[in-house]
Amino acid sequence: MRNPKLRLTVLALALTLIAAVAAACGKSATTTSDSGGATTAAVPTETMTPAASGPAGDVVWSTYRETNSVDPIYAFDYPENTAITLMCESLLHQNADGSISTDGLAESVDTTDPLSMVITLRDGVTFWDGTPLTADDVVYSLGRARDAKLGGFYSNAFARVTSIDATDAKTVTITLSQADTWLYGELSSMPGVIYQQAFAEKAGADFGTVKGGTMCTGGFKLDTWKTGEGVKVVKNDAYWDTANAAQASSITLKGISDDATITSGLLTGELHGVYALSISTLDQLKAATDKVTVFEGSSYATDAFIVSSFSGTLGDAKVRQALSLAIDREGILATNYKGSGSVGRTLANKGTWGYAPEVFQAGYDALPAPTVDLEQAKQLIKDAGAEGKTINIGMSNEIPTLATEAKAVQSAAQSIGLKANLVSLSAANYINFFIDPKARESVDGFFTVNYPDYADPAALLATLALEGGSQNYSGYSNPDVTTALDAARTEADATKRAQHVVDAQKLISEDLPWIPIVSPNTILVMNNSVTGVPTTFQYMFAPWANTLGKK
Repeated sequence: MRNPKLRLTVLALALTLIAAVAAACGKSATTTSDSGGATTAAVPTETMTPAASGPAGDVVWSTYRETNSVDPIYAFDYPENTAITLMCESLLHQNADGSISTDGLAESVDTTDPLSMVITLRDGVTFWDGTPLTADDVVYSLGRARDAKLGGFYSNAFARVTSIDATDAKTVTITLSQADTWLYGELSSMPGVIYQQAFAEKAGADFGTVKGGTMCTGGFKLDTWKTGEGVKVVKNDAYWDTANAAQASSITLKGISDDATITSGLLTGELHGVYALSISTLDQLKAATDKVTVFEGSSYATDAFIVSSFSGTLGDAKVRQALSLAIDREGILATNYKGSGSVGRTLANKGTWGYAPEVFQAGYDALPAPTVDLEQAKQLIKDAGAEGKTINIGMSNEIPTLATEAKAVQSAAQSIGLKANLVSLSAANYINFFIDPKARESVDGFFTVNYPDYADPAALLATLALEGGSQNYSGYSNPDVTTALDAARTEADATKRAQHVVDAQKLISEDLPWIPIVSPNTILVMNNSVTGVPTTFQYMFAPWANTLGKK
């Protein structure tokens, strides 16, 4: 659905690892045996930390690097999303359990006509400057997200949209060329975030930057933003949703890349929390129960090996299947994630089952468990005539967990008769595998920790399995996959839609344009002075900090 949208989360992993965590209230996550012997952490069911007992003062929160932009059309990674969701709101709302509701700026969305979406805006919503939210602001915001010429990441989300019009001051009509259930989900994410037209037009090219800022409707408003000092937001005392008014006086998001600094800050209280993508001191933090609490929640994220070229050895599906059979996923889960997650059977993390979970569970159970089978893998290599052939694996020796994972995949390849070279870029340049075709010319694949924009496996699968998908680097194409995903995109019935996705997922799991490795959980570490935020991936897409307050 995205237009060259990147998941730079492997750069987040450069900071170290997404380590083991305790479940809510500091207890260890239980483990169960998946059929076939693969061990997997139980899927976390807690969605929120305990409710706050009262208001908090000034809060400091960490992200793995500084925020680059607060313009939603350019938000593609954790720091940007975390900052924007502090201040800005989308038309639809992602709940902590992954479901989508009309608790956002839209009071209702009428989809009676499958070729239109009639959005009625909520009464009484105002921007920080006191001016009311209007349909024109919505048309403008969605129009920018739709405009590929602006170089944003979401124009493909509007591929079936023919027009977006303000019917009156409180009504917006989106006209479609075909029914599009995926657009509903995207309107709960960055493509559906609304900001003030007049402010954005006045700011021009500076909109969303340190110089230009933003103007939104959320419970916190932008106060200061200085490079090196972080983004500071303050409580919006005139917030329209009085029942969910912010409880903290201010929140400062600081980009901190050093684990020791994060750990020290959490233990001393100078830092109040972090959604930790990577923190090597997790065991230390887990032990410091008198000062911090470690939580575990469901996630949309998937750790995978992207097969970026079909022109070489990995162009044969049998070779990809063989490599998948040889990877020691449990070893990677234990080493890089300390057991926090699962060795999933598919590319879709179980946390993406935001609707019809029974359908997705049945589809998941019908797939083979990801166990190591070297004999079968060797036979596939022999059948493919690939014995002694070479694969080149993109990685970075400057990223410890990435280096560990790359060496594990290299070892897997060698164990079944392939040759495997590691092609290392610096941590700063690892992004080039995602954005530079020339960099990808040197490798057959590289690693990612990827996520969809809302809780639907199709939201990720479409980016890598459809022709023209923003993350379909290899040019993978399967007509049956395309048919199934197109059917899912059109189908209004949730159960039938999920079955179409399951059908596509089964074929993708056989073709392996990407090879799934681990489905990590969401990690949250907070100083014991605060509480009241989601433990799940919702923080990336919805106002996550309004309920943050005193423990």
